[in-house]
Amino acid sequence: MNIFDKIFGKQQKKETFPQSNAKKSLPNIEEFPQLNTSDRMGIIMTVGDTGESKYFPFLKYAILNDPDLNVTFAALKRIHLFKDNAEVVPILTEIKNSGNSQKIEPYFSMALSRLGIITIKELEDIINNTK
Repeated sequence: MNIFDKIFGKQQKKETFPQSNAKKSLPNIEEFPQLNTSDRMGIIMTVGDTGESKYFPFLKYAILNDPDLNVTFAALKRIHLFKDNAEVVPILTEIKNSGNSQKIEPYFSMALSRLGIITIKELEDIINNTK
């Protein structure tokens, strides 16, 4: 084994969702919470980037209920693509008003800004105050 193999390794890349046949293996929303974190993250990234309303339940679950903050962050980064869904603004406004957003900052405030719920100035103030 040469030095480059030791440093960089010839590791097998773990295959996780999404794969090229992602639509074929997409779980339903009831199965989604039972998946491992990596698979949930992959699904959120894949379906979130589409902005298609049929995938909104996955992002809603990730924002409101997912135990892994990174999955929640991935959903918050993409929620603005679902702005036409009637539930998006009320859900985020409720989180904002409840004061339960501290653990999901600054992604939460970035989502609010992208949706026009808060101004860029408010976003900058939030980011500067959380440092």
